[in-house]
Amino acid sequence: MQIDKEPEHVDISVEIPKQDGLSFNVSLNLQNVDELHLNVGEHFWVEWFPCTEKQKEEDYINAVKGVLSGDYRIKEFYRGNKTVQAQLQKPNGNDWETITGWSKFHFPYPFTQTTKILKNAQPEA
Repeated sequence: MQIDKEPEHVDISVEIPKQDGLSFNVSLNLQNVDELHLNVGEHFWVEWFPCTEKQKEEDYINAVKGVLSGDYRIKEFYRGNKTVQAQLQKPNGNDWETITGWSKFHFPYPFTQTTKILKNAQPEA
């Protein structure tokens, strides 16, 4: 884990590279004094603001812990080879509940939509 307390473009940054026990890169940062950002893999980036609200802070902490523990997952949606949407999901009974995500305008034709799941798998003890 690399912590940068004085990065050039954000207030503080934490980089956690892919490694044993972590299936993808994770980046955390604070921007503009009140935005908490979470980046997972190559295509997932969301923010919680204002982080001065207790619920936003709790949601962010739960998201980070959930991604790192493997309890949460990222579901990416592709049209051809372009990512058009990504969702952070947590388990809800036998299904998955979307917590947050992003999407961009895309035409459904002519590409078939495919999905990719990013979920951290912890090594056996």
